[in-house]
Amino acid sequence: MRYAFQVAYDGTRYFGFARQPSLLTVEGELLKALKECGLCQEPAEARYQVAARTDRGVSAVCQVIALDVLKRPNLRALNARLPPDIAILAAVEVPSSFDVRRHATSRSYRYVCEAPRSFNLSKARAAAKLMLGMHDFRNFCKHERGKPTIGELEQVKIGGRKILTFNFVAPAFLWQQVRRMVGALLSVGVGKLDFHSFKQMLEQRQGPLPSPAPPGGLVLVRVDYHGVKFRSSRRLPAKFANLLSRRIQQETAASCR
Repeated sequence: MRYAFQVAYDGTRYFGFARQPSLLTVEGELLKALKECGLCQEPAEARYQVAARTDRGVSAVCQVIALDVLKRPNLRALNARLPPDIAILAAVEVPSSFDVRRHATSRSYRYVCEAPRSFNLSKARAAAKLMLGMHDFRNFCKHERGKPTIGELEQVKIGGRKILTFNFVAPAFLWQQVRRMVGALLSVGVGKLDFHSFKQMLEQRQGPLPSPAPPGGLVLVRVDYHGVKFRSSRRLPAKFANLLSRRIQQETAASCR
């Protein structure tokens, strides 16, 4: 049997999602719980996969993992073996051929931060519109050798006043792409980066490359699939997202005192 699991976590105290020797990671805790519950032995044998590998400090409300299980999962037993900042929200049986990365139709990220002083929301929104559609995002990512940088951004929305919320939707994202896009849009909003220079960066011309925004404000919000419906209440991920947003806002306010 192959199952997909919907996972939420607060990444604050973890060294990223992906397991690393001798370091505390979200994936390490998940695999430990899966083994303790007798669902799998070795990840490779179970054809274990993850939809998105988030960096250190990044959180998620709808991360998705998939693996071949040895028996039907018991979510209560699994969550009892996980720390309180990691939760499995739902599990659904999927076809044996299900590929958690390749079969994803879209991924959604949200970034929350305090608005910089004199931030011009209209300018940032105008720059964000240029990002929509198909582009080469080589200037908005950390390069991974051999990986193409051309991709499509389906949606980008910026809202808020004192607290800004950036929402991005795309079939897939490159390493640090969201954080670097946020960094560039913040620079446009405060006047550090003019509209022309931003456009040149998007057209792969020479120019100042954006620094990534801090990871603490980033949340993986959704990973969608055709024909795969998780049985959890939609309110659960939303509740977790609101909890993370409040935590981010509190940390932001505290850092400015």
